[in-house]
Amino acid sequence: RWCGKTDKTNLFPKHIGKHTSKGGVVAPMRVPSVVLLLLAACAAGAWVREATLGVQARASLPAVPSQPTLFEISTRPWLYELSLKYGHSITRIRDIPVKELQYFADQGVHYLWFMGMWHLGEYGLNHDRTDPSLLAQYAKVLPDYTTADIIGSPFAATNYTLNPELGSGDADIQWLADTVHSLGMRLILDFIPNHSACDSPWIDNNLDYYVRAPKNLSPPYDTAKYLPNGVAFGNCPGSSPWTDTAQLNYYNPALRSLMQKQLLHIATLVDGVRCDMAYIDLNDLFWETWSEQLSSWGWTSPSTEFWGDAIKAVKAQNSEFIFIAEVYGDKMTTLQSLGFDFTYDKELLDRLKSYNLDYIRSWISGNAVSFVRHSTHFVENHDEDRAASVFGSWQKADAAALLSLTLPGMRFSFMDQWNGYHNKLDVHLRRSASESAVPQVQSMYAALNKVLNNETFNEGDWTYSSVGACADNTQWRLMGWRYNRNGAKRLVVVDFSDTEGCGTVQLPDAQAVDGVDTVTVTELLTGAKYQRSANDMRSAGLTVVVPPWSAQIFEYP
Repeated sequence: RWCGKTDKTNLFPKHIGKHTSKGGVVAPMRVPSVVLLLLAACAAGAWVREATLGVQARASLPAVPSQPTLFEISTRPWLYELSLKYGHSITRIRDIPVKELQYFADQGVHYLWFMGMWHLGEYGLNHDRTDPSLLAQYAKVLPDYTTADIIGSPFAATNYTLNPELGSGDADIQWLADTVHSLGMRLILDFIPNHSACDSPWIDNNLDYYVRAPKNLSPPYDTAKYLPNGVAFGNCPGSSPWTDTAQLNYYNPALRSLMQKQLLHIATLVDGVRCDMAYIDLNDLFWETWSEQLSSWGWTSPSTEFWGDAIKAVKAQNSEFIFIAEVYGDKMTTLQSLGFDFTYDKELLDRLKSYNLDYIRSWISGNAVSFVRHSTHFVENHDEDRAASVFGSWQKADAAALLSLTLPGMRFSFMDQWNGYHNKLDVHLRRSASESAVPQVQSMYAALNKVLNNETFNEGDWTYSSVGACADNTQWRLMGWRYNRNGAKRLVVVDFSDTEGCGTVQLPDAQAVDGVDTVTVTELLTGAKYQRSANDMRSAGLTVVVPPWSAQIFEYP
């Protein structure tokens, strides 16, 4: 009985006292040694048994394609949405109706990222409810917000245990993983390497886990940069301090070991992690940000990168566990070389915002295919404004999505993106300003998801295709690429401009069917069918006419 109800041991350092939910401390009591031994044996057995079951469940799943779909759910806001939808409180992950998860499986999602599952502290919540700049931000995106709407940043975690608002420890995370697995998907959670909450138990355990004010400084410290104990607020090159977080010290081998243990534990529960601001803990960037503080305490650069060591250790335990890096600037290739399965492609989004077609084209066609296949393409997420807002209309946002999500690599969508929402969901809030879904956007994503949920897109070889001229010389408005998987072929042509474009795309792999040169070419988003000569498609090319802010996806033999 004890084994069946035993929670697995938390990997974080513990205080000697045991805190109650009301803030008191339970006095230690005497327990017979034999009982302690039995409890320890049961706890160890439960840990091993549940970890083994998790591995077995993963082993029974179909293989994840090399070019998968990722969907991000902002966990607590989504549960709030579900509460409104069903008319009763849904606050814990075990209360999620399975049909809500089934929807994502039906849309061809391979990975569900439940963002914001870890334990938060009172410090961060109080910060987010009192910081003047944040309050002004809330008023802008949600004019009628209340204090109850401010739920605290999910990136100021005290430790890697489940937020008690969402459930009861690892067992509930395992339930969610098992449920997601039963639907043929896999589960992603956050890993927040750079910082912890300011009230993390690690601070009490060992200040050297953290970057500290230069040794020659005496308190009181600059309150814009440091906590009263001298621990630095989280930060990165070119940023202002993140005053709800405490900066971890990646030049300290003990801290690296501690963080690797967190990853190894997470890897017993779920199928991957999205690593927040992964690039800023690379040795060179870390020194760029913290050289003054590190040198004053005698810290020197490690001989290896944390990510290379940690990813190797985790994949030795669970080879199918994936790492997704949030990264900006020029560190994408570096992180891929260290073992990240996928890295953010924010550069593509920024180029789309420019509307400069040659600038967009050069990024898509100028990178190695291997780099593109290990990139994560998106038009919005919890950090970015809604695509409909960024691009000014749902039509332009849809065109950006059609371009981004038909590229090879990881195809990444965010909660309510498929509804065409315009209003930003601030990461500190449980809701965004109310609005109605856009039926045209819902229809577009339903059609696109059906097209992408196919082995040709999931595993096919990708080739960038030049677009030749039509009589009206509007081919410059078009971009195209092809997929081929064991003879199954697709052609994507996108018009990311305000005017119709006409062009020709040579299809050197087009073939006659049963000796007949006239073949059927199907446009998959609409179902329209055309009769075309395979020989002409190989030589002169397939002529395409694409309306503004749209795309066509063709299946051809």
